[in-house]
Amino acid sequence: MNYLDILNADLLDKIFEIVSELYEKDIEKTNNKLKKVKNLVEGLYIDVNADIEDEYYINYYNISYCMDKYLYSKYPHNNVIIVHRLKLIVYYNYTENTHTPIILQSNLLKKPLYLDILREVYNIYMKQTGIMGYYDNRKFLENIIPVKSTEYEYYNINPSSANIINYITFECTS
Repeated sequence: MNYLDILNADLLDKIFEIVSELYEKDIEKTNNKLKKVKNLVEGLYIDVNADIEDEYYINYYNISYCMDKYLYSKYPHNNVIIVHRLKLIVYYNYTENTHTPIILQSNLLKKPLYLDILREVYNIYMKQTGIMGYYDNRKFLENIIPVKSTEYEYYNINPSSANIINYITFECTS
């Protein structure tokens, strides 16, 4: 005997309505999660060398990831800000014979993966492109370097904030 035969049509409709709403909510949650994943990996392109199986080409838009760290590994420090000093003198004060450097910073990365760092390096590169007015079609991220306390002045870092924030910089070549 089937228990659904005992229920009247109105009650069955109500049960099916509740079940379909639950499925719709689950589908909506799944779609939202997929959209977040899509946004996280948008611009990321990973290709395998056909000749050498263990050789990967990793690009985030026009930044090539050329480091020996696994892209989805956690960076060893938390609370990271990436700083980059432009090699361009824009604000030169003739009366004092000094210049004000342009320092670009990333957003605070609380528990970053190397992928998060790659994304922020790209964002810094795009800010640099906007300031300098030209676009370099390919950059190679080769190294991430912790900023030493002796370099705080060079990067305009407040030493008191260095206790809670780990500042890093990077080496990018063309």
